[in-house]
Amino acid sequence: DQEEIVSSMINQVDEINIRNTIIKLSAYQNRYYKSKTGEESQKYIFDTWASLVQGRTDAKVEYYRHSGWGQPSVVLTLEGSSTETIVVGGHADSIAGWWGGAEARAPGADDNASGISTITEIIRILVANNFHPSKTVKFMAYAAEEVGLLGSKEIAQSHKQQNVDVVGVLQLDMTNFNGSKEDIVLMTDYTNDAQ
Repeated sequence: DQEEIVSSMINQVDEINIRNTIIKLSAYQNRYYKSKTGEESQKYIFDTWASLVQGRTDAKVEYYRHSGWGQPSVVLTLEGSSTETIVVGGHADSIAGWWGGAEARAPGADDNASGISTITEIIRILVANNFHPSKTVKFMAYAAEEVGLLGSKEIAQSHKQQNVDVVGVLQLDMTNFNGSKEDIVLMTDYTNDAQ
C-alpha cells in the first residue's frame, strides 16, 4: 500500500553511485574474511554508511565483531517505532575459489560488491527522503559468508538469543548479474510463503 512512496524513491536511484561503490570495493586485493584487505573493505563500508546517516538520532552504524576471524560484519540500524525488525543484508567478503586465501586476487565486483552497493544506494535514498520506518530496519554487510555463511549465522543466533523480532529479511547477492530473463528471482527454500 506504499506504491507512491516506493515509486518516487525508485526514480531516485542513481546508477553511477552503485557503480562507484562497486569500483571501490572491487579495487581491494580481496575482501577475504581473514585478510587485511577484508578488514579494510569493511571499514570503507562502515565509514560510507556512517556518513550517509550522519546527524540522524534514530540511526547508528556498528561493527559486529566475530570471535573466529578479524573481518567484522557492519550493521546500520534505523530505529523504528515498533519492536519488529526487518533485515536487508548481503555478504561483503569475496573469495577466489576454495584455494584462494588472504593473498589471492578476488575483486568480487558482482559477488558481492554489487549487493553491498545496492544496499548503500537504498540507504542513501531513504536518508535523502527523511524516511522514518515504523519497523526497525537493519542493513547488514556480512563477513565470512563465502566460507559457509559464518557471519550471518552468528548474527542470526545472536538475534535469536536476544529475542529480536525479525519479521522479514531481504538478501541482496549478485544484483549486477543478469543470469536469467527475470529481473528478480525469489528463492523459495527456507522462506516464509506469506512473504
